[in-house]
Amino acid sequence: MARAFAVPEPALRNAPGTPYCTYLVSYEGEAQDLNAWHAHYLEKHTVHMACFPSIRELEVYTRLDWVSVLPWPRVNFMQRNKVAFDSPEALTQALHSPVRHEMRADYKTFPAFTGPTNHFAMVTRVLRP
Repeated sequence: MARAFAVPEPALRNAPGTPYCTYLVSYEGEAQDLNAWHAHYLEKHTVHMACFPSIRELEVYTRLDWVSVLPWPRVNFMQRNKVAFDSPEALTQALHSPVRHEMRADYKTFPAFTGPTNHFAMVTRVLRP
């Protein structure tokens, strides 16, 4: 399920193909209490994220159960996030801002969970509006 959160200055999408910078975070483990974990993240951590300077977009994706006969591997990741910025330089500035320190402090108060948290910065281009 995708959840979009308001940011102070949302992106104005330019022509298709115009690049911007996305930063994806993947929480790949398990929580002792998944409901409490998501409640904390969605109610508290996103408030900090939305304060990043020059943030243009904020979305949180939680998993859905699905049924399939296809032989694809199934993963059990808790959550993924996406934040977007106009450029890699804007992302770098945000990651060096005081907001990042606030987020690290909040991270230490998350309900118990195990597993890796991976971060991926990338250039994104929308091919069609």
